[in-house]
Amino acid sequence: MTLKTLSKAAVLALVAGISVGCATTGDLEKVRAEAMAAANDAKATANAALQSANQANACCEQLQAGFKQKMYK
Repeated sequence: MTLKTLSKAAVLALVAGISVGCATTGDLEKVRAEAMAAANDAKATANAALQSANQANACCEQLQAGFKQKMYK
């Protein structure tokens, strides 16, 4: 799930809670906290994926450089 999708879901939940009419400030704060926690989890997952991609790219570049070196010999 992307951060954009998570944000949309949080806003939808917030609007649904408000439209029912029984949402208190505490309930809204709870929803907001849950949305922020979900967004932070999504961000951590994205950062981990980026780190893995960077490591894979660095490995690929090393292999490519080694291949070129062998080809020129």
